[in-house]
Amino acid sequence: MKKKNRNSGSKTSLGVLGTIVVLLLGKLKYVLVLVKVLKLQTLLSMVIYLGTYALFFGWKFAAAIVYLLFVHEMGHAYAAKRINLPVGPAIFIPFMGAVIGLKEMPKNAKDEGFVAYMGPLFGLLSFLPAFPLYGYTHEPFWALLIILGGMINLFNLIPITPLDGGRIAAGISTKLWGAGIVLLLVFSVIHLSFIGFLIVILGAREWYKLYKKQKSLQDLKVEVRELDQFVRSLKQEAHDLGSVQDLVRKTNRRVSHPPITELLNKMNTEIEKMKKDVYLQQLSGIPALSEEEHQEQKLAMDRILNQIEKELAALKKDVHTTETYYKTDKKTKVQLFTIYLALAAALAFSYYIGNQILTNHPDIQKVLNT
Repeated sequence: MKKKNRNSGSKTSLGVLGTIVVLLLGKLKYVLVLVKVLKLQTLLSMVIYLGTYALFFGWKFAAAIVYLLFVHEMGHAYAAKRINLPVGPAIFIPFMGAVIGLKEMPKNAKDEGFVAYMGPLFGLLSFLPAFPLYGYTHEPFWALLIILGGMINLFNLIPITPLDGGRIAAGISTKLWGAGIVLLLVFSVIHLSFIGFLIVILGAREWYKLYKKQKSLQDLKVEVRELDQFVRSLKQEAHDLGSVQDLVRKTNRRVSHPPITELLNKMNTEIEKMKKDVYLQQLSGIPALSEEEHQEQKLAMDRILNQIEKELAALKKDVHTTETYYKTDKKTKVQLFTIYLALAAALAFSYYIGNQILTNHPDIQKVLNT
């Protein structure tokens, strides 16, 4: 009798599974459209994120978090496309959040601030419909959505990189990063937040890197001018190995940029090899190298010189970025500061109202009073 029941249960399970498969196949074209729109990486990471949160907190909470994060990241994507910045797909990371990778850096801090504040702005818009929905249904879920939306986007406005607030603050003054580091450090200590500590470390590292770059900016500008002169002199003295080697050695003593130092060492080694070839040639009784050998030497030197010019161009770009990237006019500073305060105020107010709605809900009051 038991065996019969087991067989019956197996047939029922297979029947249910078969029905699900048929339904999925019937809707396959819609699934493919969804994959195309969201990108495969986004869809897969979203499903993993959703499943992870659902396992711990339930499907409603998980769906709310995924929805809020997705709309927030779409705000960044929209802003990036408005200023012609290519972006990668949104990736969801369980217990960390979501991120959209920029394939290119913005041209300046103003553009970076624009891309940054569109995330919290879209985030604010994402949960505004929850207010009338709560008024219509009186479901506590909508109050929870308001609280989560306010909290996620308000946290993102802390002025520390890599958070959105740090990227907005960069267009106002990078000194605000210091305030953000202190604020988040205090928060992390009080709440024992691992993510908070991690962001503090990343933010402090980024601030220190910028400080070092700006401190060494004048020295780098001098170095760039010397390298420019070196390249011009090298082209003029290319026919004389002895002069070229002296020039390379003198320049190498004054240059601190590792890639170029490495290339200068490589050029010096190549010159030593050429001089050795000339010496051996003379010992054999042939006073000069053949035209073909001269051409090979010239090609070898030209290859290294081209590499030096490429590295020099990259160094010039880096110096220019360090000098100009965070320079914004007074109007831009005022605009970014106004937007920052307005977003922070709107999100904080929404978070407060959401808390008031939830704590005063009859079902929550019953739980609190028991």
